[in-house]
Amino acid sequence: MKLCADILYWRLKEELTGVLFYGRKNSTLILNRPEFYLDRSQSFEENSVYVCSADHLPQTPELGENVCLVCLGEHWNLNAYYERCSVILIHGSQDIFQIFNLVQEVFNQYDTWEERLWFILRHGAALSQMLDASRGIFENPMLLIGSDFRYLGVTEEEYLKKQLGLQLDTQSFDVEKMATFLSLHDMSNYVREPLLLELQGRRSLSVNIFDQEEYLGCLTVFEGSRPFRSSDRALAVFFSKLLRQAIQQNPILSSTRTAVRRALRSVISGQRIDFEYRRALSMENGKHDWICMKLIPESSGSHLSGTYLSAALEERHPGSFAFEFEDAVVEFLPADQVQKESMDSLTSVLEKLGAICGVSSSFTNLYDGNHAWFQASAALQNGLSQEDNSIIFYFQDYLLPQLLNSALAGRPSWVYYTEGLKRLKKHDDSSQVSYLHTLRVYLDNNLSVTKTAAALYLHRSTLLDRLSHITAMLGSDLRDPDYCLTLGIILRAELEQRRIEKIYLK
Repeated sequence: MKLCADILYWRLKEELTGVLFYGRKNSTLILNRPEFYLDRSQSFEENSVYVCSADHLPQTPELGENVCLVCLGEHWNLNAYYERCSVILIHGSQDIFQIFNLVQEVFNQYDTWEERLWFILRHGAALSQMLDASRGIFENPMLLIGSDFRYLGVTEEEYLKKQLGLQLDTQSFDVEKMATFLSLHDMSNYVREPLLLELQGRRSLSVNIFDQEEYLGCLTVFEGSRPFRSSDRALAVFFSKLLRQAIQQNPILSSTRTAVRRALRSVISGQRIDFEYRRALSMENGKHDWICMKLIPESSGSHLSGTYLSAALEERHPGSFAFEFEDAVVEFLPADQVQKESMDSLTSVLEKLGAICGVSSSFTNLYDGNHAWFQASAALQNGLSQEDNSIIFYFQDYLLPQLLNSALAGRPSWVYYTEGLKRLKKHDDSSQVSYLHTLRVYLDNNLSVTKTAAALYLHRSTLLDRLSHITAMLGSDLRDPDYCLTLGIILRAELEQRRIEKIYLK
């Protein structure tokens, strides 16, 4: 997990004496784990933390954005840093290796917190457990309420009872207490930025939780045990995003959008849809034409967080529905968004996410999502089998390979051979001249002798003689369009099957 200078300052201040903060006070969670600064380098990389001695720092540094120095001792050349980066100054005779380990332990603490939250999300998504796991981070009482103003979890109920007069003996506020809470808290369920407010003479930090435009609830941290820090806002926003995912996993608490996701998952898996989910899906039907996208990791070795990718896609495509399914991520999005967004833009996003995708044709009825899922899956499969270097594969671009693969139904091509084709195959097994290949090229060129002769580099009379033998072996008239179509499908499907087999044997 990435941190900010404010978090490092306060955590080091808890462990050491003589810790001061100078320079820029950036509270955005963008700092990477620390590095030692020992080589008097002029360059400091952006979003980096350096543990250093003041007397080792260069006088004219090249500072990237959002650099944080954890600096031992003072030196006159620090003036060149105060206005351009964050400086956590540590006085006294401290060991630089001890300081480095302390900074690492701070990062470890927040990494452990994030890992614990993700573990809870994957194993039941219990909101109370997520709040309890976060108590040591915020060090203050916390309250989570839902969109219907039921309280969903609290870390220190006694604080709410004694200090704020809120009785939480049941799973919901009564009308009078809820009105008091709202009037004091001024909690607007349309505000997206963190709110720092006064509640009965005590400050509170609230973050509303949304699923796109739909209000899901609110996380409130009360200033009960320690004063708020500037980094608490960023941490509360980070925590609220994970709480949103936990709420979405709970069918009782989840929003209408979550019900639509669950309905779509049932549609593409061919399962029966419950009444409530069917009603939610019907509400979305008719609003747009839709596109289905299937996304998978670009390589087997790359890690793709399906939950993160789903959230990123929905944020980028308003009105879309994304979720994990089997070993992939599925997104149903309005077709007009695909038309508006350029190929380069979508490709850039997928490259950053380390994903490739198959895209279905547009469709109107979300209950046809199973067919769209098949198209997106087929686009991916055919695109990869064609050894295409693209990362976006459209079903419409691979119609012929898909039809040919479907024609054989997974069986070897010889199963569909007519008696005439079997005779041609027997001829080819003992001859250097392939009658099957000649026939395939002839059919591909719409029975044009001129074009076929040119494609095979044969004299016209030689080709006519060969075609005479082929026609005799087939025992049927090639002027019959249905017969020619049958032969063409079998021979092209056989060619496609061989090509795919060569790919998998590499």
